[in-house]
This record gives sequence, C-alpha cells and structure tokens, in this order.
Amino acid sequence: MSLSFLLRAWPAVAFLAVVWSFGGRPAVAADLPTILLTGFEPFGKEKPPNPSWEGIKALDGREWNGFRLVARQLPVVWDEPLKRVEALVAELHPAAVFAFGQGRKDAFTVEGLARRDRWPFPDESGAKPRAPAIADGPLAFLATSDVERLVKTLAAKGQPVRLSDDAGRYLCEELLYSLEYLKKAGKIRGPVLFCHVPPLGVKLKDEVVDAARVEKFVLDVLDAWREIDGDASRPKPEAAVRSDAVVRPVAFRIQAPAADATAREKEARAFVERYFKVWSDRDMDGYDDCFMTDASIQHIDGQGQLFTIPRPRFVASQRDAHRRSPSRMIEVPESIEIRFEQELARAVVYWKLTAGDRVQKGYDHFTLRRDRGRWRIVNLLFYSTDEE
Repeated sequence: MSLSFLLRAWPAVAFLAVVWSFGGRPAVAADLPTILLTGFEPFGKEKPPNPSWEGIKALDGREWNGFRLVARQLPVVWDEPLKRVEALVAELHPAAVFAFGQGRKDAFTVEGLARRDRWPFPDESGAKPRAPAIADGPLAFLATSDVERLVKTLAAKGQPVRLSDDAGRYLCEELLYSLEYLKKAGKIRGPVLFCHVPPLGVKLKDEVVDAARVEKFVLDVLDAWREIDGDASRPKPEAAVRSDAVVRPVAFRIQAPAADATAREKEARAFVERYFKVWSDRDMDGYDDCFMTDASIQHIDGQGQLFTIPRPRFVASQRDAHRRSPSRMIEVPESIEIRFEQELARAVVYWKLTAGDRVQKGYDHFTLRRDRGRWRIVNLLFYSTDEE
C-alpha cells in the first residue's frame, strides 16, 4: 500500500476511528439518557464469576432504543449498596435502574418485596452487618414497578421466570431495599427493579446458563419494561430525567382529589376511607364486606417475617382485638396514594392508630378489584413502623 493512498484515505480512516469504538461497536452519544445496570462481584476470590455481572458487563456503553446502558459492579459488602447506588445516581442521573444478583438454580426471579432487616451473615470482607436494619425507612417496601405484569410479559417471551417475595435478607435484598428507599426519597426519579439470575453452568429448560443467556434475560427485562410503560420508557432529554433536582417527600396527609380526578379515582379513595371507618366503628360485618371472598391478607411482623392469613381468621382476629382492647381503637389514613393497572387499583396508605395513650403507625398496601359494582380488596399487606 502506497503512502499516497494512505494520505488520500486518511479522512475516511479518521472518521471511522471516531464513529467506531475499539470493540467494533458504534460509539454511543454521551448525551443519551442513561439506564443503570448493576451486578455483584464474586463472593470470594476462589469463587466462580457472579452471573449478575457476567450477564451485564458486555452491555456497558451500548445504545439501546435511544438510551445509553451503563453497567457497574457492586461489592458483596454490607452498607455498600446504598452508598454505591446513591453515588452512581448522583453521577449518572439514570432514567431507570435495573439491578441483578445471583439466585436460585431453577428460574429467573423478579423480586416484589424488600425487607429492611438483615440476617447476621458475613460479607465478602468477613464482617457481619453493623446494624440490624439497612436504613431508617419503613419495615418493608413493595416493589414500585408492576412486577406481576413484568413476570407475565417475560414468561410470554419464553423466559422461565417467577415472582418472588423473599429476596434473601442478604446483599441482594439490601440492594433492592436501597433502590426503593432512594426512589421514595426522590433521589431516583425513574423505575427501579431487582431480579435474581441462576448461577452460571446450571441447566435451565435444556439450556446451560452462561453469560450470553443471562444477557438475553436482561435485554428481555428492558424490552418488557418498554412494552409495559409505553411513553414512560421512551427517551427524554437528559434535563428531564436528572435526579439531582430538589424533590420534596410526599407529606403524610390525605390529599383532596384534584378537580379533574376521574370517577374511579374518587371511588377507590372513598373505598379506602370507608375501610378505615368501618374498622374504627367496630363494624366487623362491614369490614368483612371490604374483602373479596378469596382475598389474601399478609402481615410483616417486627422481625421481618411474612405471614399469610386467611380472610375469615383475619377478620375474626380483628373482631377479637377490638373486644380485648382496654381503650377504643381508632385507625385513620394519613396519606393515600393510588395508581391503576388495567383492572386493578393499588393503594399505599400510611396510617395512624390510637388506643388511649398508645399511638402506632404503619403502612397498608392494597390491591383492589371491582366486584359486584364496587371496589374490594384482593390482597392486603400491612406492617407497623414506629410506636410513639
């Protein structure tokens, strides 16, 4: 090849060098909105690679449907998930955060519940958690993403996936709680999600799990989010998704419905208010009528244990609690947040219970469905926070 040819070809060569990255992929514009992906390091130097990192590391810097994917590895060390994610969010201002960790061998799992308390297991450094709780937030968070619909969408794509309400009380659960905690505080503006992926080398539906198989699951998660959220998952200018703007927490008070609130929003809110009124009035027949016949009731106790209670036994326990209480118990909602998902309504209620000098606060998470012409409870998950 002659020197004169190289000189003539240099402008084109220089252009390609700018456009193409060293890995052979087109360079991604730096001003694209970011999606943050996180995975964990191996647990110990002699341990095999962690599938959550192996499945996302090749996605780092890739363009996906108008977003720039950024993959970051997290240490298996207590207290680090909250600190690392908060720092990454401040740096990257992501439009969404999708986190992954190593889980069960027989399926991919989407986690729907994050508990605050930690088991006293040693981390990568050999240390046990310095405090029994991750942060000063509520005892547990229900996933803010529509995890039920996400699981159905992933299953329709052929993924062997399950919905889980037990993230393990280890660093994976700490990460999920940290994500929801930061989102509640307004530091993460977009959706957050945590999924467990199987270990590398296991066989799943006659297919060996390797880094490429985990990567496919991750991309299917992103596609499912895009299908479900629609306009919310379309890229927006970076300024619109920055998370360093001042966001004030929602005050714990009942907000008056906006003038343009729909009829179903008013009806759902009225139902929630009625639910607390009939309980405080000790109208247990009216209280029982708030539930669908096969409704499930779940309670997270002070140790973080989750219990499922049949509706008849739960209503009977509430009747008995009123009968045994030395002072009349009054429970009122201090904030009500409602969102709708096709045929369902989800309500998160921060409540206050008074019984004489005793004051107790907590959260109710309702799943509601219309039945016999009005809203009724399909599922109730509740837990207490602090007592005053």
